[in-house]
Amino acid sequence: MTSYLSSIKTAIVAFPLLAAVITLPFILYQYHHYGSIHWMRVLIVYAFIFYMLAAYFLIILPLPDKSNLSLFSFEKHFEPMPFNNTIEYFQKHPFDGTLSSLLKFFKSFSFLQLAFNTLMTVPFGIFLRYYFKYSLKKTVLFSFLLSLFYELTQLSGLYGYYPAPYRTFDADDLICNTLGGTIGWVIAPIFTFFLPSRRHLDSQSIARSVNVSFLRRAAADSVDFLLYLLVYSAFQLILLQFNLHLSGDYAMDLFLLIMWLYALLGHGVSPGKIICNLQVAGSDQKPASFWKITLRYGLLALLFASVTLSASAGQSTGILQTVLDLINLLSVIVWVIFFGEIILRIFKPQHPYWYEKISRTMIVSTIDPGKKEPLPE
Repeated sequence: MTSYLSSIKTAIVAFPLLAAVITLPFILYQYHHYGSIHWMRVLIVYAFIFYMLAAYFLIILPLPDKSNLSLFSFEKHFEPMPFNNTIEYFQKHPFDGTLSSLLKFFKSFSFLQLAFNTLMTVPFGIFLRYYFKYSLKKTVLFSFLLSLFYELTQLSGLYGYYPAPYRTFDADDLICNTLGGTIGWVIAPIFTFFLPSRRHLDSQSIARSVNVSFLRRAAADSVDFLLYLLVYSAFQLILLQFNLHLSGDYAMDLFLLIMWLYALLGHGVSPGKIICNLQVAGSDQKPASFWKITLRYGLLALLFASVTLSASAGQSTGILQTVLDLINLLSVIVWVIFFGEIILRIFKPQHPYWYEKISRTMIVSTIDPGKKEPLPE
């Protein structure tokens, strides 16, 4: 029991790191397919991930000392005969048909091991039926494949990290894990009765996709900016080969120039917007004209260029210094308004930014709630 609790504690510690790694892909997947993220879906998916992580640690922990070679052996840790341990138990403790003999077996390590391996995959079967909408046949197959993955992990000595297995590849585990997943599928309605159906979650998410949230826009912009950084860094490395260097003072303006080209050539979309089903449109939600798109990204470019110009204040004299001071003051005012609008959009997603009001543009969802069908029951 102590080792089981230790494995679960390890999963609790490791889960935040894993969650951090998968959060952006998860967000992008949700926006691509549904256009919004339902809080109940987040809870269910991350509960499933935590369960899988905990189950994995249960089958690999505790890790042995690699230098103690006596712990590793193919002969001692390979049991292809089904229920061999149970047979050996009854050979040593013959069943006499009494209740005490039966209770003694239920308390034995042989039975407890079978019971634990069965119970371990019951949640897996519940998740497969409730959220992934798998049939009984599919659940049996995937429960077996999951168990086989666990057993091969043990047989391989943690993928070759150890010289030989330190835990037993047991045919009983394959049978019990598959049975556990099957039981989970059968009893799933009992545990998920009060939860919204997958169809309901999908329908609600798609219906909410019309309102473009701050997080959805941020996710699309993050993809575009990450792609830009990759290309920008690669270009910098190429220039370094020729002892050249591209100034980073106007890096954001170069990014906005690329976004402007994307919007013009791609009819208001970019790689990030395609993934998140977004598009730059006019305030009438029709395709934005050349001038509207140009004004939109031109205003943003001036906003970021003002930061570089403001940094030059104090380095000039005369009229130029006065102009730079005015630019600096105007820049501060606009940035304060900009950050205020960012905070406001968290609570009022449809509130337009100042540059959207001036350019008469907006970000709209390209998902049609009337055409995109949710999963069947």
